[in-house]
This record gives sequence, C-alpha cells and structure tokens, in this order.
Amino acid sequence: MNTVLSNLQLNPGDELLTTGQEYFASRNALEFYAHRNGAEIVEVPIDVPVSDPDQVIDSIMSRITSRTVLVLIDHISSATGMIYPIEELIQKLDRLGIDVLVDGAHGPGMVPLNLAELGAAYYTGNCHKWMCTPGTAAILYVRPDRQNGFRPAVMSHFASDFETELSEFQVEFSWNGTIDPTPRMTIPFTIDYLEDLHPGGWSGIMEDNHEKMVRASELIEEKLGLQLTCPPSMLGSMGAVILSYKDPSGLPHPEGIDPLWTWLLREKQIEIPVIHTADPPGRFLRFSAQLYNGDAEYEYLAEALKNSPHL
Repeated sequence: MNTVLSNLQLNPGDELLTTGQEYFASRNALEFYAHRNGAEIVEVPIDVPVSDPDQVIDSIMSRITSRTVLVLIDHISSATGMIYPIEELIQKLDRLGIDVLVDGAHGPGMVPLNLAELGAAYYTGNCHKWMCTPGTAAILYVRPDRQNGFRPAVMSHFASDFETELSEFQVEFSWNGTIDPTPRMTIPFTIDYLEDLHPGGWSGIMEDNHEKMVRASELIEEKLGLQLTCPPSMLGSMGAVILSYKDPSGLPHPEGIDPLWTWLLREKQIEIPVIHTADPPGRFLRFSAQLYNGDAEYEYLAEALKNSPHL
C-alpha cells in the first residue's frame, strides 16, 4: 500500500476516496500520503447491513467528483467479511480515468483471482491468510500501463548489481534490503500442497469454505437473532453479524479490546475478532471457515454466545 501511494503524483485538492470499512493500517497509509501532498480523503460510509452489491456501487459512485484521482477499496472487508463488487467498480471508474487500488489482503486463496482480467491499476494481497504461507509472503500487482516509472519504496539490490532478463519493474522489486526471501519462496509449493488436500483442488476448497460459511452464518443468525452484515451470496470464507454498538473509546485497556473478544478466548477457547468501524459506527463479530473447521465448531460458538454477558 505504501509503495503504491508513494508512487502517486498527488496535488493539493486531489481527492482519495475510500470506505468507512477500510482496514486501519491501509487507512493510515492513505492519510500519510494525502497530508504530505495536500490531498483530501473522502470517506464513504457503507451502511450495514448491505442488501446487495448495487448498494455498495451506488454509495461509492455517488461520491466521485472531478477531483477524484484514486479509489482505495477492499476486495473482502476485514470488518464485515463482505466481498465488494470490485469488478464492476473498476470498470465504471476506469471509464472515468480513475485508478483503483484494491486492498486484497483476504483475496488470494479465498476467491479466484485473475489480476490481468480484473483490470485494477494496483492490487495487493496477503498469502499468509487463506493460502497458509509464512508471514510476510504477499503480492503486489501493478497493471502494465502503470509500471513505467513505478519504483519500490526500498530500492532493490538487484537494480544495478546483476544482469538479468527480468524487466526493470521486476528487477527493482526483487531484493529490497536485507530481507528473508524464504516466505515468498514457499508460495508455489503452498499452492500445490493445498490443492492436493481437496479432490476439487483450489476451486473445491473455495466452494467448500463458502458453503461452510453460509451454514455458519445462517446458524448464528437463527440461534441468536443477530443480523448478518450482507447476504450469504456476498460472502467468501468469512462472515460477520452485527452486534449492539459500544464506543471503543470506552472499552477497557489494552487498546480497547472488546470484552466479548476476551471472554470468548479466555472462557471458551475461541479465537474470533470483534471489530469496530467508525463511519458509520459499527461493531461486528467476524468468523471464518477453512478446511480444518467443522460445523460442530460453529454450533459451539453459537452456544457460547448465548451465555456471554458481553453480547
């Protein structure tokens, strides 16, 4: 995210648009480069629950102006588990000459990805989540027509020391500082390994995880009367329900960790996040599905929530 934003030629008055669900670290980077260059951040509130993808598209497109130069948007919302309709948004914004930076932290391994067909100017995603690689393994995609002059935030050791057939764009990103390259070297092996764990390969993994998540969402919705953040059709391998709002500024230390999050971990041995958003104010319980999860675990979660004093 920082690398992409550092390459933008921003001017005072330019608008950088994002949503109220954007992950805080990405939002921090956006604010840093906006303030450095005198640009403005336009935050679009996404009202939850979302009824259908068009609601998201309409909310974002209604805030586009002649000064909008970039849209930063999740592929899958960390707060709500919702898959954003990025394909249609990218097409609409591209026709207006507006670049899209996709925060695809949860994309690789959860949903099919063909970055060339997707058409985003920039896409970044993590491999240590749904692809199960070691930490720091990630991807940065820059559309070919945006690669000229695009430079890494930390200049590559390869840039002048070696002869290679890699493009100038690739070579400058090949060795940044004294990094440990082994996490990213595991990516192709992890892809093959996980594919062999399911008779349907990666498509089977994604389908099974989605179906498991739909069952879990409907179970928790039914047993607890909690509303889902969006229809199951907009979910991948994560789902979330809407909780009664509590201002995080009034939550106990450290750092305002929600008491429900702590209670589930300490009393029920369930590791599951409770996430807050500021615009609009929201509080969500987010749960996930992977090959190693079974339906009984979501039954256990539902029963645990019934007995929680912090719901």
